[in-house]
Amino acid sequence: MDEVLPTFFLPAERLNQDVIERISNDIAQSPSAVTLSLMPLAVIIVNQTRQIVYANARFVAMTGQPDIDAVMGLRVGEALGCEHATIDPGGCGTTRFCQYCGQAQAVVKSLKGERDTQECAINRLGKTTLEALNLQVWAAPMTIEGHELMLYSIVDIAHEKALRGFERIFFHDLANALTGVKGLNHLMTLDLPADYAEDLNLMRRGIEDIEDIIETQRDFLTVEAKEYHEAFSAIDSREMLAYLAASCQAFNPGGSRQLLIDPLAQARVFSSDGRIIRRILVNMIKNALEASAAGETVTLGCDSAPGSVSLWVHNPAVLSEEVQMRLFERGFSTKGPDRGFGTYSMRLFARQCLGGEVSFTSTEGGGTRFSLTLPA
Repeated sequence: MDEVLPTFFLPAERLNQDVIERISNDIAQSPSAVTLSLMPLAVIIVNQTRQIVYANARFVAMTGQPDIDAVMGLRVGEALGCEHATIDPGGCGTTRFCQYCGQAQAVVKSLKGERDTQECAINRLGKTTLEALNLQVWAAPMTIEGHELMLYSIVDIAHEKALRGFERIFFHDLANALTGVKGLNHLMTLDLPADYAEDLNLMRRGIEDIEDIIETQRDFLTVEAKEYHEAFSAIDSREMLAYLAASCQAFNPGGSRQLLIDPLAQARVFSSDGRIIRRILVNMIKNALEASAAGETVTLGCDSAPGSVSLWVHNPAVLSEEVQMRLFERGFSTKGPDRGFGTYSMRLFARQCLGGEVSFTSTEGGGTRFSLTLPA
């Protein structure tokens, strides 16, 4: 071990380079080395002092170094060129900044014998440039040839992070613009003669439809990223069905199809996220109305059982075998390519937001029934 150096977070001590080389040679002789060299991810192995004792070609390329010898014995931040790694003499893991670094936090967990995944943002200084790295770091303890080590895999998520940022800005700006149009519609309603009332009302409904599309897409992306925060409250099943039957008439132009509530629909009060329930069921109702011919009936209902409640939508149409087999695939749609988020999103919302499930039955003579089953 080298001399004891001060630290603000993790120990600064290191092993000498000859010890690093012996560990590296032991790893090179193990079957693990062949497997790790073939991994499509950047993979490294560090020792208990957090020094690199193995790195595959993908990681070496990420560092911009010519070969593995250039990173051997360095710590992760040092190899990647982190701007904070050289602030203090102890190097990577020992500065004030390191206390808040995702990579260092993953090390702490791994040193305790646990696996962990963290996001890590590194500003990398070049001779004339500043480069920002957004990484996802996975760390786990491992033993090779008697050496207690830590295995890392590192994924560059800069594109994903940038995309999420652009999405948030896009939806925010779009919602703001729509708010302005909505305000203008309200002012026109106050100022224009009654002859324009029908057209202004049609405009208002169009604005509300666009608002719903924006909110649906925003919710979908948030839930897929596991960033949605549910808001549970008391839900009355009959009130929910009545609201949906009334509001979804807008998707039934001319009233050519009947949208009814099953008279046997059960009344049940339960706790859930009403906003997400409405989003799922509105999607079901839209699909059912589109699948039904003029004069046919779409029925809404509710079944109740101990510990659960099931809200359902029925229509007389029958799904083909291929559609039934592929219905919940992300990207599959009966309406054409690149439109298949409807039924996939229903199941996504149900499982990840509500702890429930979306299912269906479709038979000749029995029609098609989609159900949202929730704990109650």
